[in-house]
Amino acid sequence: MDVILPKRPRINPVSPVEVRLTAREDQLCTLLDEFCASLNSQKPEMDPVMCRIAGGWVRDKLLGMDSDDIDIAINTMTGEAFAQGLLDSGKIESAGATIASNPEQSKHLATTKIKLLDYEVDLVNLRSESYTEDSRIPEIAFGTPQEDAERRDLTINAMFYNVHSRAIEDLTGKGIEDLKSGRIRTPLDPKTTFEDDPLRILRCVRFASRLGFDVDESISITAKEPEIQASLLLSVMSAS
Repeated sequence: MDVILPKRPRINPVSPVEVRLTAREDQLCTLLDEFCASLNSQKPEMDPVMCRIAGGWVRDKLLGMDSDDIDIAINTMTGEAFAQGLLDSGKIESAGATIASNPEQSKHLATTKIKLLDYEVDLVNLRSESYTEDSRIPEIAFGTPQEDAERRDLTINAMFYNVHSRAIEDLTGKGIEDLKSGRIRTPLDPKTTFEDDPLRILRCVRFASRLGFDVDESISITAKEPEIQASLLLSVMSAS
């Protein structure tokens, strides 16, 4: 039997669809932009360091909602190394704490948490994932923004805000479209997304209920597959 959860009235994106920064958010973006410029001037022969605000903050800003959920995705450095650079330059008072990756709990990437301009900020590097034939635990490496976006849970959570260009980057080509149409959809085919982390099925339901969105039929069909159901049950039991 299908479970039907109560759904709020649909939340529509702002018009025009753009990120409207508060004064403090603008200050944060400027600090990150200038810090990256300083790092890049020291090593001009290296690929330039770039920062993007990722995921939930971008979604909420485009929906006209306040958000302090700031995750910074960095292209060429780990979050830990970036935090150390901020500390060495006097931008922060502590290098924060790094939470190690735990693939068995579907946490595939180390995250460094710092305090920056009174924001609680999570620092991570952009990632790519690959799998061997005999394991569903991914091998994690630095990735491109495109690779990172495609490995996220939902299209509406896969957008970036580039702090240097001050532009939205919708690299799946579906995020803004799905915000406008009120659709919950995965960046890749649902089976690939749920095999990476079966708990994402629950996130689909939660965001649909919270935002008043409709779950794409492909998600509903895939979530009922016995193999996916078994993986979800195992993940729920492991997380308990």
